[in-house]
Amino acid sequence: MRTQLEKGTYGYLNRNKKYAWKKAALMLSVPVFIFAAAWIIKGTRENVMTVVAIVGCLPGCNQVVRAIMAGRYRSMDRGFWEKIEKEKGELSVLYENVFTSYEKNYYVDCVAISGREVVGYSGDPQLNPAEAAEHIRVMLKKSSYKQNVRIMKEQKAFLDRIRNLAEAEPEQVPFQGDDRYPGYTREEIIRHLLMAISL
Repeated sequence: MRTQLEKGTYGYLNRNKKYAWKKAALMLSVPVFIFAAAWIIKGTRENVMTVVAIVGCLPGCNQVVRAIMAGRYRSMDRGFWEKIEKEKGELSVLYENVFTSYEKNYYVDCVAISGREVVGYSGDPQLNPAEAAEHIRVMLKKSSYKQNVRIMKEQKAFLDRIRNLAEAEPEQVPFQGDDRYPGYTREEIIRHLLMAISL
């Protein structure tokens, strides 16, 4: 059975890390093969295929940078994921999010979406929850979606909030549709935007 490499799912970061390194190895092996083959055939490194191989290394080097970035993060704890799955009901959730900005990245284990609420949990000890929440709120607002964003650092408080959101009737937010996302509900658009700003 083939595992899908899908953002927002449990285990995504670990799968993405392996995939990124495999892709980098493949992308770098092609120019190395071209270089070696041309050297063997021509008997010298001084040929046009050497230039082709050097230029061909650029995409592979770019992929190595992506693989290094992906290697900085690990998937969330399976036990905590199971607790969230048990409590979330019909809530739309995204797991293992690395929200990116020009200054820094914010690792948020889980984000739940309900009406105007976006609630997240991060186990990253270096994450400033208010700063991460503000970044997410600003990015959503730039796409014309005003959301109340809160990032929590305590698992119990987050699970309680998930349970409350799952049990409550979701807030009805007026929504006329968005020409940029035809056929999407408001919640699906928020989900898509959050995945777009995440690694």
